[in-house]
Amino acid sequence: MVTLVFILQSCSAFASQIELNDLAFPTELQGIGKSPGAIFYSPSSKNKTLMPVHFWGEVGRPGLHFIPVDTRLIKGLSLAGGGSSTAKLEEVIVNRQVEGKIKRKEFNLGAGGDIQAHEFALQPGDTIFIKKDRFIENRNFYIGLTSVVVTILTSVLLYKRIEDSK
Repeated sequence: MVTLVFILQSCSAFASQIELNDLAFPTELQGIGKSPGAIFYSPSSKNKTLMPVHFWGEVGRPGLHFIPVDTRLIKGLSLAGGGSSTAKLEEVIVNRQVEGKIKRKEFNLGAGGDIQAHEFALQPGDTIFIKKDRFIENRNFYIGLTSVVVTILTSVLLYKRIEDSK
């Protein structure tokens, strides 16, 4: 309990916003299974108070993660496996409940993130969402469609040539 008080005092910016019931110690989480979409905990943070944060969308390990209280956005994403190969890093969304209302903040991590993203401290209950970048899917669709159109036009032109040569 002394450790918890010390940690909360050292995180005075969070002290008024953290619910003690939201926090956990690594020893409390040891029996929890670790699989995609399930619950993860940070094994590298021994004897640190952990908080629940949700990572959704295009991240390496989506789901509920218990991460250290003083974790910043970039490090939190790293603990969740980082963005996937189809992650739209230009639109990372953090949803946070403040005084009963959901506040939304967007970050552009496309070029590694700006100072705000590196300094933004996560809080218990935050939900981080990374959208899927559909550019590759759309590009493949249009390339396929163009191939079909070119094939049809080529067939029509060949047919006309054959008809004209008769």
